[in-house]
Amino acid sequence: MSETMGHVPWRESDRLAALRDYDILDTPPEPEFDNIVASAAHLCDTPIALITLVDEHRQWFKAETGIGIRETPLEMSVCKLAILQPGLFVVPDATQDPRFAANPLVAGQPHLRFYAGVPLETPQGLPLGTVCVLSHQPRELCDRQGYILKSLARQVMTLLELRRVLHQRDEAIAAHERLEARQSLLIRELHHRVRNTLATVQSIIDLSARSATTVHQFTQSVTSRLRSLARTHLMITEAEGQTVPLRDLLCLELKPFDDTGPLRILLSGPDVDLPSEMAIPFGIAIHELTTNAARYGALSTLRGRVEVSWTVLTVGNSQSLHLEWVERGGPLAESPRHQGLGSRLLKRVLTTQVRAEVTTNYQPDGLHFIIDAPLEGRD
Repeated sequence: MSETMGHVPWRESDRLAALRDYDILDTPPEPEFDNIVASAAHLCDTPIALITLVDEHRQWFKAETGIGIRETPLEMSVCKLAILQPGLFVVPDATQDPRFAANPLVAGQPHLRFYAGVPLETPQGLPLGTVCVLSHQPRELCDRQGYILKSLARQVMTLLELRRVLHQRDEAIAAHERLEARQSLLIRELHHRVRNTLATVQSIIDLSARSATTVHQFTQSVTSRLRSLARTHLMITEAEGQTVPLRDLLCLELKPFDDTGPLRILLSGPDVDLPSEMAIPFGIAIHELTTNAARYGALSTLRGRVEVSWTVLTVGNSQSLHLEWVERGGPLAESPRHQGLGSRLLKRVLTTQVRAEVTTNYQPDGLHFIIDAPLEGRD
């Protein structure tokens, strides 16, 4: 349904949307608006003056003098009719006007009689409310007072427009500050991640150089681990929150071994998103565990299987990740006389970069590896 404002048609839905756009409803009193109603009451010689905004079910007063309330139900509103026509809307004696004689504010307290209001129009011609004056006695406005009331309505709209522009500016500044803070945080996280990655790469090269007996062996050792590191980096980069689900890290390494039987690989645990500083060391650790299982452990035989379970433990205000890697059905597991490259690299990255506690048990039916790592910054 459309209403007509002069020669400009408008719809109620558009009017209400414009009112919401000014973000003015239910805001606290502001001196600029209070001064306008004081001036309107004084210059029009009335005890009551209001700046009203006509909402869907009520009329709300941005500023008022002489009435002592901030809103009334829409059915009591004279302004809801005043906004339907352009210019000055005057009711000399409400008791003699069939549209308002039964209004509770006319028939009862405060016994209103006179009303004069001017719509508050947006630049698009949409009426938001009025600047109006009221009296307990029937009367008229002179031409000068009518002109003043129209001027005050334009002044209110100027203030509303200025207020909206300032609000939009403040929102833009706040959004820019949030963006800068986010970028600063990402840069710090990136620097931290790069340092950790370089430390990991250094460990890979250092330990590979000590263990390799040929250049080819050294190249293979470094290449496979750097490929795993690159895959983890790619997952972090593509993730919106710069985190990687633990389950995805495990699937990344174990999926190639999950096609020989329904119970070959078993994963169980809640959803846990690892921040980048944890994802990289955990990615290396899972790669080493998978590689060792494929060469010497449960994944080196068709009957072997790997079970990985994890949980999040809460103690006070801190949380930790408890993960167990259990191999079954592989060759007889024995504690090695010397730690291999994989074991040394695995323990180094977990203990130095994640501050994890690791436990290695060589059970007769397979390796049992346990990781306990703090989860900092988790809700």
